[in-house]
Amino acid sequence: MNKKLFVLAIVLFCACTNANKPLTDADKDKIVGEAKVLISSIIQTCESPDPETLKSMYMDSPDFISLVGGVYADYGQSLKNVDGYFANVTSQKSTIKSEKYMVLDAKTVLYTANSRWEVKLKNDSIVVLDPLGMQFLLKKKDNQWKVLSWTEQSK
Repeated sequence: MNKKLFVLAIVLFCACTNANKPLTDADKDKIVGEAKVLISSIIQTCESPDPETLKSMYMDSPDFISLVGGVYADYGQSLKNVDGYFANVTSQKSTIKSEKYMVLDAKTVLYTANSRWEVKLKNDSIVVLDPLGMQFLLKKKDNQWKVLSWTEQSK
């Protein structure tokens, strides 16, 4: 009986000590590298513009939230908003002035950027958004990074 309790105690100890193991700097660097790939793809897709590819980067989740210019939208409404926005856009050019990646855990990254965007509309006018603050909450699910939440605000 004592042997069984001892083995159980060791198993529980190992399970508890590994459950909240802090991420090393190397772990964080790897996670940020993966998140950078998604952020780069988002920016390239917005500059193209390619709304279908952009929408594929959003996580289809009841937890999905976007907040753009003070307007809240869930996943379904965000997809519609992307289509509506890009229906009027010919091209965009972004300049990232500063950015920060914050690793919250092994599957969650908060990305924040200060940027400038030049938006060419289909009527040939150009809109400059400077500064444009962006924040993305990225989640890794099924070994793939996606946007769970995003916020952007222009002055």
